[in-house]
This record gives sequence, C-alpha cells and structure tokens, in this order.
Amino acid sequence: MFTLTKKAKKALPLSLIICFFICCLVINPQRYIQSIFSGMLLFAKNVAPALFPFFFFTKLLTGLGGANAMGKLLKKPVSRLYNAPSESGYILVMSLISGYPIGAKLISDFYENGNFSVQNCKKVSSFTSTSGPLFVVGTVGTLMLSSPKAGYVLFLCHSLGALVNGLIYRGRQSQEKALSMPPLKDDDELLNKSITSSILSVLVVGGYIAIFSMIIDIAIDLKVVEILSTLLAKPLSLIGIPRQVAEASVISLIEITRGCQAFAQSGVEMKIILPFIAGLLSFGGLSITFQSLTFLKSCKINFGFYMLTKLTQAIVTFVLSLGIVALFY
Repeated sequence: MFTLTKKAKKALPLSLIICFFICCLVINPQRYIQSIFSGMLLFAKNVAPALFPFFFFTKLLTGLGGANAMGKLLKKPVSRLYNAPSESGYILVMSLISGYPIGAKLISDFYENGNFSVQNCKKVSSFTSTSGPLFVVGTVGTLMLSSPKAGYVLFLCHSLGALVNGLIYRGRQSQEKALSMPPLKDDDELLNKSITSSILSVLVVGGYIAIFSMIIDIAIDLKVVEILSTLLAKPLSLIGIPRQVAEASVISLIEITRGCQAFAQSGVEMKIILPFIAGLLSFGGLSITFQSLTFLKSCKINFGFYMLTKLTQAIVTFVLSLGIVALFY
C-alpha cells in the first residue's frame, strides 16, 4: 500500500496548487502565456529600469560603509523609537527611497554578514518594508490617477504607517549589539559583487511579477475575483462604498500594480479610494510578499510573522490616511 511520508503530506496542498496552474497552462496556453508575457513586459519596461540602479547603488553604498555613517546619524531616533540597531536607520532611508523589496534585501545582507540577530531582523522588517516615491508618486499618483498631489498624499500616509507600525514590534532593547559593516577594500570586487547581486535580485522580482500576472488572470477567468469582490462589497455597501472599490481591493491583494490601475479606472472619487490604496500599498499584495520572503527567509523570518506585520501596517496606514486624506480632499 502506497503511503506518503510526513514531508510529502506537508507539501501535498502546494503540490496540488502547482499542478492546477500547470493544467491551466495546458488547457489554455495562448491566454496564460500572454499573461506571462504581459507581466514580463511590465517588468522590462517599468520595473527593471527603475529597480536595478537602486539595487546596485544600495549594495555599493553598503559595501563602502555608507550604512555605518548613516547609522550614526540616525542612531538615537531608531534606538529610542524601535529598540533597534543604528544601522536600521540606513535600511529605513533606503527602503523609503527605493521601495519594495530593497528593505528586505538589505536586512538579508546585514544578517548574512553577521550584523543582525534574528530578533533584530524581525524588528527592523516591521518598519522598513515600504514602496518608494518613484512608484507611489510617479506611477500611481501621476500616471494612473493623473494627480501628483494624490501621489504625495499616498506616500505621506504610506511612510507614516510604516513608522508607526514599527512601534508595535519594538519589544525590549536587544542585548546583542549590531556589528559595524566593514567596507570592502577591493573596488573591483565590490563592483562585481554589486552588479551580480543586483542582477540576480532584479530577476527574482521579475519572475514573481510574471507569475502573478498569470495568477490574476486565472483568478478572473474562474470568477474568484468576482466572488471575493461580491463578499467584500456587501459590508462596504453599508457605508456607501461602491462595488468597484471591492474589486480593485481584491486584485490589489494579489498584485498591487494591477490593483492600483483598477482603482484608477474605477471612476470613484479620490477621497474614497485613496485610503484604500494607501492601506493596500502598505500590505503590498502576495506578489510583493513572496518577493520579500525570498530575501527574508535567510533571516528566519517566516510567512506568518511577515504577514502579521504587513496586516498591522495596512490597518495603521488605512486609519491614518482617513484623517490625512480628509485634510486634502
């Protein structure tokens, strides 16, 4: 009699999901290969050119000792607010400038270099997981919503949400001191490592964008998005929120870029959709989740803890944005 091992039983649900996606590709290859192509095109035209230089320059700056210098400047704020190592101030600034998943990548780099303990990685991840102004102000605000003002309001809400979220997970002062990251002396070695690391990191992001583009189209074709939108629309309708907001929210939970586009095309007034966009930007969607966990798994940060921090960040940002948006609209 055939019996599954304990490891096989644990992997069975995921294996069935993977087999399901393979069957979808076989049944309708033209539709879903086009979905993959659309995701790759989005990555190649909009994401890779913007993300690669940030990956490269943050890696280069870290190797040159920039983290130590910036850490000294921000030592008191991050230590007092978050009970975190001074270097976390550098990660926060780079994440706010560069966006997902730079923060996760830098935390991973610091852990692998022996700078952070697992405890410190968890603390720092709670307030350094953000989108950047290039996406929030440029892509979402200016291009999608046709309003740079909306982009700046979103970025303000999003940034404040991350900073407040870190206070929830500050815990006690860590007894383990973070080590200073020594700058690399060989310039050629630093350049080669920065280029190689950046290319690999960007390709990981591109892979997730392409796959989740297909997953969204499968969810739409199977009416999953429609069903979930209907369930969400019922409670939202009680407070006068249109159904389009529910549908865009469901898409955002899977992939934030397409979700923001859905919000922009919904026709719903700005003061209603901005708090939802801000909260969902802070959550990041499943695509961003798996991109970040690709780097954070080396720090022993598991799916459950990461999702908890993103959920609280989304709630905090949404609540803050209700007041902030009301001031501007």
